[in-house]
Amino acid sequence: MRTVSRWHHALVVLVAVIAGATMVPVVWAVFSAFKNDTEIFGEPLGLPGQWRWENFRTVWTSGDFSTYFVNSAVIAIAVTALTVAVTCPAGYVFGKLATGRSNGIFYAYLLVMTLPGEAIMVPTFYQLREMSLVDSRVGLGLILVAGGVPLGVFIARNFFRDLPNELIESARVDGAGDWRIFRSVMLPLAKPAVLAVGVFSFLGAWNEYQLALLLLFSQEKRTIPLGLVQFQGQYSADSGALFAGIVLAMIPSILVYVVLQRSFTRGLVAGALR
Repeated sequence: MRTVSRWHHALVVLVAVIAGATMVPVVWAVFSAFKNDTEIFGEPLGLPGQWRWENFRTVWTSGDFSTYFVNSAVIAIAVTALTVAVTCPAGYVFGKLATGRSNGIFYAYLLVMTLPGEAIMVPTFYQLREMSLVDSRVGLGLILVAGGVPLGVFIARNFFRDLPNELIESARVDGAGDWRIFRSVMLPLAKPAVLAVGVFSFLGAWNEYQLALLLLFSQEKRTIPLGLVQFQGQYSADSGALFAGIVLAMIPSILVYVVLQRSFTRGLVAGALR
């Protein structure tokens, strides 16, 4: 027992050290967002001598950050909602109603997850161009949904698969059809899996850079990752404003994860192991 306890304490210490090391860049970015260039390069890990909130005002107004923020928010929310709406019914069908042929379709979904995004970027661009969806937030959103569905179906299917079949049988005895069973009985029990899919979809859409760079040309349609790259050139002489933009870009991702952390972890573990 003592040996197990020692290993447990050692593991806790190791995790704490890794977590602390991971937080160092975040803390550094937050402190730098309130500094001027002299403080950033002179005392990179020190507290700001004066908390310069004007760095955030500069980025939000002069840097057109508000436009990028709204674009990213609209795309991320729409992608999350559509991905959840597609993957949850599909996960239920594959988990509870699938036959041998349907399982083959599920494994085809998994095969899509093995394809590197770079390998299909050129065909994706030409296909969207034929559909007049290049330089369109709709086109980018549809591609992000298509890329997120396989993982979402995998998580949802494994969670639904572990729910008791007796619930379905009881509901059918009461006269409920498949859609009513899914909507009123199974979906409420799958809330952790739904939130896990939603968090993955939101973070993936919020932080997407390569596809946004490929598909979005107009200034008014750019998202936050593209805006940050532009800031790097536009505010190269004002590092404090650049770090303010980075902090603003991090806030939604951090809030989503912190608020949904417990349910997200439950759904992810269930989807991966069950």
